[in-house]
Amino acid sequence: MTGTKGLYILLVHVHGLFRGHNLELGRDADTGGQTKYVLELAQALAQHPQVERVDIATRLIIDPKVSPDYAEPVEVLSDKLRIVRLACGPRRYLRKEVLWSYLDTFADELLRHIRQVGDRPTSFIATMRMLAMWVVASPGG
Repeated sequence: MTGTKGLYILLVHVHGLFRGHNLELGRDADTGGQTKYVLELAQALAQHPQVERVDIATRLIIDPKVSPDYAEPVEVLSDKLRIVRLACGPRRYLRKEVLWSYLDTFADELLRHIRQVGDRPTSFIATMRMLAMWVVASPGG
Protein backbone atom coordinates (compact mmCIF):
# COMPACT_ATOMS: atom_id res chain seq x y z
CA MET A 1 0.00 0.00 0.00
CA THR A 2 2.40 2.64 -1.22
CA GLY A 3 1.64 6.11 0.11
CA THR A 4 -1.21 4.98 2.35
CA LYS A 5 -1.37 3.65 5.83
CA GLY A 6 -2.15 -0.03 6.25
CA LEU A 7 -4.73 -1.61 8.52
CA TYR A 8 -4.16 -1.86 12.27
CA ILE A 9 -6.01 -4.86 13.72
CA LEU A 10 -6.38 -5.38 17.45
CA LEU A 11 -7.42 -8.80 18.73
CA VAL A 12 -8.34 -9.26 22.39
CA HIS A 13 -7.94 -12.66 24.01
CA VAL A 14 -7.92 -12.37 27.80
CA HIS A 15 -8.42 -15.94 28.91
CA GLY A 16 -6.05 -18.85 28.87
CA LEU A 17 -2.29 -18.96 28.60
CA PHE A 18 -1.39 -17.23 25.37
CA ARG A 19 1.97 -17.06 23.63
CA GLY A 20 3.28 -17.28 20.10
CA HIS A 21 4.90 -20.71 20.31
CA ASN A 22 4.36 -24.10 21.96
CA LEU A 23 0.75 -23.44 22.93
CA GLU A 24 -0.28 -25.37 26.03
CA LEU A 25 -3.37 -26.81 24.38
CA GLY A 26 -5.43 -28.95 26.71
CA ARG A 27 -3.70 -27.83 29.90
CA ASP A 28 -7.13 -26.78 31.20
CA ALA A 29 -10.52 -25.64 29.89
CA ASP A 30 -9.13 -22.18 28.97
CA THR A 31 -6.27 -23.43 26.79
CA GLY A 32 -8.12 -25.12 23.99
CA GLY A 33 -8.84 -24.62 20.34
CA GLN A 34 -9.82 -20.97 20.66
CA THR A 35 -6.27 -20.11 21.72
CA LYS A 36 -4.90 -21.83 18.61
CA TYR A 37 -7.55 -20.18 16.43
CA VAL A 38 -6.68 -16.67 17.67
CA LEU A 39 -2.97 -17.20 17.02
CA GLU A 40 -3.54 -18.64 13.55
CA LEU A 41 -6.01 -15.86 12.68
CA ALA A 42 -3.54 -13.19 13.77
CA GLN A 43 -0.72 -14.83 11.78
CA ALA A 44 -2.89 -14.97 8.65
CA LEU A 45 -4.03 -11.35 9.05
CA ALA A 46 -0.43 -10.17 9.50
CA GLN A 47 0.51 -11.79 6.17
CA HIS A 48 -2.09 -9.77 4.25
CA PRO A 49 -0.44 -7.00 2.20
CA GLN A 50 -2.96 -4.36 3.31
CA VAL A 51 -2.29 -5.01 7.01
CA GLU A 52 0.37 -2.86 8.66
CA ARG A 53 0.05 -4.10 12.24
CA VAL A 54 -1.70 -6.79 14.28
CA ASP A 55 -1.65 -6.67 18.08
CA ILE A 56 -3.08 -9.41 20.27
CA ALA A 57 -3.92 -8.03 23.72
CA THR A 58 -4.01 -10.56 26.53
CA ARG A 59 -3.35 -10.72 30.28
CA LEU A 60 0.09 -10.36 31.79
CA ILE A 61 0.56 -13.37 34.07
CA ILE A 62 3.34 -13.57 36.63
CA ASP A 63 2.95 -16.91 38.32
CA PRO A 64 5.63 -19.47 39.26
CA LYS A 65 3.17 -22.23 38.31
CA VAL A 66 3.29 -21.22 34.62
CA SER A 67 5.99 -20.36 32.10
CA PRO A 68 7.77 -17.00 32.45
CA ASP A 69 6.79 -16.40 28.79
CA TYR A 70 3.42 -15.10 30.03
CA ALA A 71 5.16 -12.43 32.12
CA GLU A 72 6.78 -10.76 29.10
CA PRO A 73 4.89 -7.49 28.41
CA VAL A 74 5.54 -7.72 24.65
CA GLU A 75 6.25 -10.76 22.50
CA VAL A 76 7.22 -9.90 18.93
CA LEU A 77 6.16 -12.63 16.51
CA SER A 78 7.03 -10.81 13.27
CA ASP A 79 7.56 -7.29 11.97
CA LYS A 80 3.76 -6.91 11.79
CA LEU A 81 2.54 -9.13 14.64
CA ARG A 82 3.01 -8.98 18.39
CA ILE A 83 1.38 -10.06 21.62
CA VAL A 84 0.86 -7.29 24.15
CA ARG A 85 0.26 -8.44 27.72
CA LEU A 86 -1.62 -6.06 30.00
CA ALA A 87 -1.76 -6.22 33.79
CA CYS A 88 -5.19 -6.64 35.31
CA GLY A 89 -6.28 -8.31 38.51
CA PRO A 90 -4.01 -10.61 40.47
CA ARG A 91 -0.70 -11.48 38.88
CA ARG A 92 -1.41 -15.21 39.01
CA TYR A 93 -3.11 -17.27 36.33
CA LEU A 94 -6.92 -17.18 36.61
CA ARG A 95 -9.71 -19.13 34.97
CA LYS A 96 -11.83 -17.07 32.57
CA GLU A 97 -14.85 -17.30 34.90
CA VAL A 98 -12.91 -15.33 37.52
CA LEU A 99 -11.80 -12.55 35.16
CA TRP A 100 -15.07 -10.60 34.94
CA SER A 101 -14.44 -8.39 37.97
CA TYR A 102 -11.06 -7.35 36.49
CA LEU A 103 -12.25 -6.32 33.04
CA ASP A 104 -12.53 -2.66 34.09
CA THR A 105 -8.79 -2.61 34.64
CA PHE A 106 -8.13 -4.56 31.45
CA ALA A 107 -10.22 -2.08 29.44
CA ASP A 108 -8.33 0.84 30.99
CA GLU A 109 -4.99 -0.77 30.16
CA LEU A 110 -6.17 -1.58 26.64
CA LEU A 111 -7.17 2.04 26.05
CA ARG A 112 -3.79 3.15 27.42
CA HIS A 113 -2.08 0.79 24.97
CA ILE A 114 -4.10 2.19 22.05
CA ARG A 115 -3.12 5.74 23.04
CA GLN A 116 0.56 4.70 23.24
CA VAL A 117 0.37 3.21 19.76
CA GLY A 118 -0.95 6.59 18.62
CA ASP A 119 -3.41 5.10 16.17
CA ARG A 120 -6.90 3.73 16.55
CA PRO A 121 -7.36 0.16 15.39
CA THR A 122 -9.02 -0.23 12.01
CA SER A 123 -10.60 -3.45 13.28
CA PHE A 124 -11.25 -4.74 16.78
CA ILE A 125 -11.84 -8.44 17.41
CA ALA A 126 -12.59 -9.79 20.89
CA THR A 127 -12.83 -13.45 21.84
CA MET A 128 -15.15 -12.79 24.77
CA ARG A 129 -18.42 -11.18 23.72
CA MET A 130 -18.92 -9.26 26.96
CA LEU A 131 -15.39 -7.87 26.78
CA ALA A 132 -16.08 -6.38 23.36
CA MET A 133 -19.21 -4.66 24.68
CA TRP A 134 -17.34 -3.46 27.78
CA VAL A 135 -14.43 -1.92 25.86
CA VAL A 136 -16.74 -0.15 23.41
CA ALA A 137 -18.79 1.30 26.28
CA SER A 138 -15.79 2.33 28.42
CA PRO A 139 -15.36 6.03 29.22
CA GLY A 140 -12.81 7.63 26.95
CA GLY A 141 -13.14 4.80 24.40
